[in-house]
Amino acid sequence: MSRHSKNNTATHHFTYREKEAAGHGTLKRRYGKDSQLAFGCCSLCLKPILEKEEPLASPCGFLYCKGCIYANLLAQKQQIKLDLAAYEAQEEAKQAKEDAEALAAERQLLESTLGVNRQVDFIKSADDRARLQLSSKIDLETTAEKAKELRRTSFWVPGFTPSAEVVLAKPDEFTKDPMSGKALKLKQLMPVHLKRSEDETKGETVVMCSVSNKAITHQMPVLLRPSGHVIMESLLKDMVLPTMTCPISGLKLRQKDIVHLQAGGSSFSAHSTVEAKKYRPSMT
Repeated sequence: MSRHSKNNTATHHFTYREKEAAGHGTLKRRYGKDSQLAFGCCSLCLKPILEKEEPLASPCGFLYCKGCIYANLLAQKQQIKLDLAAYEAQEEAKQAKEDAEALAAERQLLESTLGVNRQVDFIKSADDRARLQLSSKIDLETTAEKAKELRRTSFWVPGFTPSAEVVLAKPDEFTKDPMSGKALKLKQLMPVHLKRSEDETKGETVVMCSVSNKAITHQMPVLLRPSGHVIMESLLKDMVLPTMTCPISGLKLRQKDIVHLQAGGSSFSAHSTVEAKKYRPSMT
Protein backbone atom coordinates (compact mmCIF):
# COMPACT_ATOMS: atom_id res chain seq x y z
CA MET A 1 0.00 0.00 0.00
CA SER A 2 1.39 3.40 -0.95
CA ARG A 3 2.30 5.94 1.71
CA HIS A 4 -0.24 8.71 2.33
CA SER A 5 1.92 11.83 2.23
CA LYS A 6 -0.68 14.13 3.77
CA ASN A 7 -1.35 11.77 6.66
CA ASN A 8 2.25 10.81 7.30
CA THR A 9 2.85 11.27 11.02
CA ALA A 10 5.38 8.53 11.67
CA THR A 11 8.47 10.39 10.46
CA HIS A 12 10.93 12.04 12.81
CA HIS A 13 10.50 15.43 11.14
CA PHE A 14 7.62 17.68 10.13
CA THR A 15 6.58 17.77 6.51
CA TYR A 16 5.77 21.05 4.76
CA ARG A 17 2.04 20.44 5.10
CA GLU A 18 2.35 19.66 8.81
CA LYS A 19 4.32 22.87 9.41
CA GLU A 20 1.69 24.86 7.53
CA ALA A 21 -1.15 23.21 9.46
CA ALA A 22 0.61 23.99 12.75
CA GLY A 23 0.63 27.71 11.94
CA HIS A 24 4.24 28.14 10.81
CA GLY A 25 5.55 29.85 7.71
CA THR A 26 4.29 32.78 5.65
CA LEU A 27 0.57 32.69 4.92
CA LYS A 28 -0.37 33.80 1.40
CA ARG A 29 -3.80 34.48 -0.02
CA ARG A 30 -4.79 35.72 -3.46
CA TYR A 31 -7.82 37.94 -3.84
CA GLY A 32 -9.72 38.78 -6.99
CA LYS A 33 -11.47 41.76 -8.49
CA ASP A 34 -14.24 41.73 -5.89
CA SER A 35 -11.66 42.74 -3.28
CA GLN A 36 -10.31 45.63 -5.38
CA LEU A 37 -11.64 49.18 -5.23
CA ALA A 38 -13.26 50.09 -8.53
CA PHE A 39 -12.73 53.46 -10.14
CA GLY A 40 -15.38 55.98 -9.18
CA CYS A 41 -15.71 54.73 -5.60
CA CYS A 42 -14.98 56.77 -2.50
CA SER A 43 -11.67 55.88 -0.88
CA LEU A 44 -13.23 56.24 2.60
CA CYS A 45 -16.72 54.74 2.46
CA LEU A 46 -15.88 52.47 -0.54
CA LYS A 47 -19.23 53.20 -2.19
CA PRO A 48 -19.76 54.40 -5.78
CA ILE A 49 -19.83 58.20 -5.82
CA LEU A 50 -22.97 59.63 -7.40
CA GLU A 51 -23.13 63.06 -8.98
CA LYS A 52 -25.39 64.37 -6.21
CA GLU A 53 -22.73 63.48 -3.64
CA GLU A 54 -20.31 65.96 -5.26
CA PRO A 55 -17.18 63.85 -5.82
CA LEU A 56 -13.88 65.51 -4.95
CA ALA A 57 -10.31 64.57 -5.83
CA SER A 58 -7.15 65.18 -3.84
CA PRO A 59 -3.88 66.31 -5.48
CA CYS A 60 -2.62 62.72 -5.12
CA GLY A 61 -5.49 61.43 -7.28
CA PHE A 62 -7.78 59.82 -4.70
CA LEU A 63 -11.55 60.25 -5.04
CA TYR A 64 -13.78 61.05 -2.06
CA CYS A 65 -17.38 61.88 -1.33
CA LYS A 66 -17.75 65.46 -0.20
CA GLY A 67 -19.34 64.44 3.08
CA CYS A 68 -16.72 61.77 3.83
CA ILE A 69 -13.64 63.92 3.23
CA TYR A 70 -15.14 66.92 5.04
CA ALA A 71 -15.91 64.77 8.09
CA ASN A 72 -12.43 63.25 7.99
CA LEU A 73 -10.65 66.61 7.83
CA LEU A 74 -12.84 67.97 10.63
CA ALA A 75 -12.00 64.98 12.82
CA GLN A 76 -8.30 65.51 12.09
CA LYS A 77 -8.51 69.17 13.14
CA GLN A 78 -10.23 68.26 16.40
CA GLN A 79 -7.63 65.58 17.12
CA ILE A 80 -4.81 68.04 16.36
CA LYS A 81 -6.24 70.47 18.94
CA LEU A 82 -6.33 67.72 21.58
CA ASP A 83 -2.80 66.56 20.76
CA LEU A 84 -1.45 70.12 20.89
CA ALA A 85 -3.11 70.73 24.26
CA ALA A 86 -1.62 67.52 25.67
CA TYR A 87 1.81 68.38 24.28
CA GLU A 88 1.73 71.91 25.72
CA ALA A 89 0.69 70.55 29.13
CA GLN A 90 3.59 68.10 29.01
CA GLU A 91 6.06 70.87 28.14
CA GLU A 92 4.75 73.08 30.96
CA ALA A 93 5.11 70.25 33.46
CA LYS A 94 8.61 69.54 32.18
CA GLN A 95 9.60 73.20 32.54
CA ALA A 96 8.14 73.36 36.05
CA LYS A 97 10.10 70.25 37.03
CA GLU A 98 13.33 71.72 35.68
CA ASP A 99 12.72 74.97 37.57
CA ALA A 100 12.07 73.05 40.80
CA GLU A 101 15.25 71.00 40.35
CA ALA A 102 17.29 74.14 39.68
CA LEU A 103 15.83 75.80 42.78
CA ALA A 104 16.57 72.73 44.91
CA ALA A 105 20.15 72.58 43.62
CA GLU A 106 20.64 76.26 44.36
CA ARG A 107 19.23 75.83 47.86
CA GLN A 108 21.48 72.83 48.51
CA LEU A 109 24.51 74.78 47.34
CA LEU A 110 23.58 77.66 49.62
CA GLU A 111 23.13 75.35 52.60
CA SER A 112 26.48 73.66 51.95
CA THR A 113 28.17 77.04 51.71
CA LEU A 114 26.57 78.40 54.88
CA GLY A 115 26.79 75.18 56.88
CA VAL A 116 25.89 74.51 60.50
CA ASN A 117 29.52 74.58 61.63
CA ARG A 118 29.99 78.15 60.43
CA GLN A 119 26.75 79.19 62.07
CA VAL A 120 27.86 77.69 65.40
CA ASP A 121 30.97 79.88 65.47
CA PHE A 122 28.90 83.04 65.45
CA ILE A 123 26.71 81.91 68.33
CA LYS A 124 28.17 83.10 71.62
CA SER A 125 25.80 81.38 74.01
CA ALA A 126 26.76 77.82 74.94
CA ASP A 127 23.12 76.77 75.26
CA ASP A 128 22.28 78.04 71.79
CA ARG A 129 25.35 76.32 70.37
CA ALA A 130 24.39 72.99 71.96
CA ARG A 131 20.76 73.30 70.83
CA LEU A 132 21.83 73.97 67.23
CA GLN A 133 24.25 71.04 67.18
CA LEU A 134 21.54 68.75 68.56
CA SER A 135 19.01 69.86 65.95
CA SER A 136 21.47 69.10 63.16
CA LYS A 137 21.57 65.44 64.25
CA ILE A 138 17.80 64.98 64.07
CA ASP A 139 16.51 63.02 61.08
CA LEU A 140 14.98 65.68 58.87
CA GLU A 141 13.92 63.32 56.07
CA THR A 142 10.29 63.61 55.15
CA THR A 143 7.96 60.73 54.40
CA ALA A 144 8.21 61.41 50.67
CA GLU A 145 12.00 61.23 50.75
CA LYS A 146 11.89 57.95 52.65
CA ALA A 147 9.40 56.52 50.15
CA LYS A 148 11.65 57.64 47.30
CA GLU A 149 14.64 55.88 48.84
CA LEU A 150 12.57 52.76 49.48
CA ARG A 151 11.38 52.81 45.87
CA ARG A 152 15.00 52.90 44.71
CA THR A 153 16.15 50.00 46.88
CA SER A 154 12.98 47.87 46.94
CA PHE A 155 11.88 48.04 43.33
CA TRP A 156 10.28 44.57 43.47
CA VAL A 157 7.49 45.81 45.74
CA PRO A 158 4.29 46.13 43.62
CA GLY A 159 3.70 49.68 44.77
CA PHE A 160 7.24 50.71 43.81
CA THR A 161 7.42 49.02 40.41
CA PRO A 162 9.08 51.42 37.95
CA SER A 163 7.16 52.45 34.86
CA ALA A 164 8.30 54.06 31.64
CA GLU A 165 7.45 57.71 31.27
CA VAL A 166 5.26 58.48 28.29
CA VAL A 167 6.81 61.26 26.21
CA LEU A 168 4.58 62.89 23.61
CA ALA A 169 6.15 64.07 20.38
CA LYS A 170 5.11 67.39 18.91
CA PRO A 171 2.10 66.69 16.68
CA ASP A 172 1.74 67.97 13.14
CA GLU A 173 -0.39 71.08 12.87
CA PHE A 174 -1.78 70.34 9.39
CA THR A 175 -4.36 67.91 8.08
CA LYS A 176 -3.35 65.02 5.85
CA ASP A 177 -4.75 63.07 2.95
CA PRO A 178 -6.23 59.95 4.60
CA MET A 179 -4.93 57.71 1.80
CA SER A 180 -1.51 59.13 0.86
CA GLY A 181 -0.60 60.70 4.21
CA LYS A 182 0.56 63.94 2.57
CA ALA A 183 -0.52 67.40 3.68
CA LEU A 184 -3.98 68.31 2.43
CA LYS A 185 -6.00 71.49 2.81
CA LEU A 186 -9.68 71.91 2.13
CA LYS A 187 -9.06 74.36 -0.69
CA GLN A 188 -6.85 71.82 -2.50
CA LEU A 189 -9.77 69.47 -3.15
CA MET A 190 -10.93 69.54 -6.77
CA PRO A 191 -14.50 68.90 -7.96
CA VAL A 192 -14.89 65.99 -10.37
CA HIS A 193 -17.61 65.33 -12.93
CA LEU A 194 -18.07 61.56 -13.22
CA LYS A 195 -20.01 60.52 -16.31
CA ARG A 196 -21.72 57.21 -15.60
CA SER A 197 -23.31 54.76 -17.99
CA GLU A 198 -27.08 54.62 -18.18
CA ASP A 199 -27.34 50.82 -18.11
CA GLU A 200 -26.38 49.04 -14.91
CA THR A 201 -23.93 46.14 -14.77
CA LYS A 202 -24.42 43.87 -11.75
CA GLY A 203 -26.46 46.58 -10.07
CA GLU A 204 -23.79 49.28 -10.49
CA THR A 205 -23.03 51.85 -13.13
CA VAL A 206 -19.51 52.31 -14.45
CA VAL A 207 -17.67 55.57 -15.03
CA MET A 208 -17.20 56.48 -18.67
CA CYS A 209 -14.63 58.61 -20.46
CA SER A 210 -16.05 62.05 -21.27
CA VAL A 211 -14.56 61.94 -24.79
CA SER A 212 -14.68 58.35 -26.02
CA ASN A 213 -17.66 57.19 -23.90
CA LYS A 214 -15.75 54.02 -23.05
CA ALA A 215 -15.96 52.46 -19.62
CA ILE A 216 -13.04 53.25 -17.32
CA THR A 217 -12.28 50.15 -15.28
CA HIS A 218 -8.55 49.60 -14.82
CA GLN A 219 -7.31 52.20 -17.32
CA MET A 220 -5.38 55.23 -16.09
CA PRO A 221 -7.80 58.19 -15.74
CA VAL A 222 -6.86 61.86 -15.98
CA LEU A 223 -8.73 64.80 -14.48
CA LEU A 224 -8.88 68.13 -16.31
CA ARG A 225 -9.17 70.45 -13.33
CA PRO A 226 -10.83 73.59 -14.83
CA SER A 227 -13.78 71.64 -16.25
CA GLY A 228 -13.75 68.64 -13.90
CA HIS A 229 -14.05 66.12 -16.75
CA VAL A 230 -12.33 62.73 -16.60
CA ILE A 231 -10.74 61.19 -19.69
CA MET A 232 -8.44 58.26 -20.37
CA GLU A 233 -4.72 58.82 -20.29
CA SER A 234 -4.40 57.27 -23.75
CA LEU A 235 -6.31 60.25 -25.21
CA LEU A 236 -4.19 62.83 -23.43
CA LYS A 237 -1.35 62.89 -25.95
CA ASP A 238 -3.52 63.33 -29.05
CA MET A 239 -6.42 65.47 -27.83
CA VAL A 240 -5.17 67.63 -24.96
CA LEU A 241 -1.41 68.20 -25.05
CA PRO A 242 -1.17 69.64 -28.60
CA THR A 243 -3.58 72.53 -27.88
CA MET A 244 -3.63 72.48 -24.05
CA THR A 245 -7.39 72.96 -24.06
CA CYS A 246 -10.21 70.83 -22.67
CA PRO A 247 -11.77 68.87 -25.57
CA ILE A 248 -15.25 69.11 -23.99
CA SER A 249 -15.49 72.66 -22.63
CA GLY A 250 -12.69 74.35 -24.58
CA LEU A 251 -11.13 75.86 -21.44
CA LYS A 252 -7.42 76.61 -21.45
CA LEU A 253 -5.24 74.23 -19.47
CA ARG A 254 -1.92 74.49 -17.74
CA GLN A 255 0.39 71.63 -16.93
CA LYS A 256 -0.68 71.61 -13.28
CA ASP A 257 -4.34 71.40 -14.36
CA ILE A 258 -3.77 67.83 -15.58
CA VAL A 259 -4.13 65.56 -12.55
CA HIS A 260 -3.59 61.81 -12.79
CA LEU A 261 -6.19 59.93 -10.76
CA GLN A 262 -5.78 56.56 -9.07
CA ALA A 263 -6.84 53.74 -11.37
CA GLY A 264 -9.32 51.07 -10.37
CA GLY A 265 -8.08 47.69 -9.26
CA SER A 266 -8.16 44.50 -11.29
CA SER A 267 -7.47 40.81 -10.68
CA PHE A 268 -4.34 40.82 -12.87
CA SER A 269 -1.05 40.77 -10.97
CA ALA A 270 0.63 42.90 -13.66
CA HIS A 271 -1.74 45.77 -12.87
CA SER A 272 -2.62 45.50 -9.18
CA THR A 273 -1.40 43.83 -6.03
CA VAL A 274 -3.47 40.67 -5.83
CA GLU A 275 -1.63 38.72 -3.14
CA ALA A 276 -1.69 39.32 0.59
CA LYS A 277 1.02 37.98 2.89
CA LYS A 278 1.04 37.42 6.61
CA TYR A 279 4.41 36.61 8.12
CA ARG A 280 4.37 33.92 10.80
CA PRO A 281 7.27 32.33 12.71
CA SER A 282 8.95 29.55 10.78
CA MET A 283 9.97 26.17 12.12
CA THR A 284 13.53 25.07 11.39
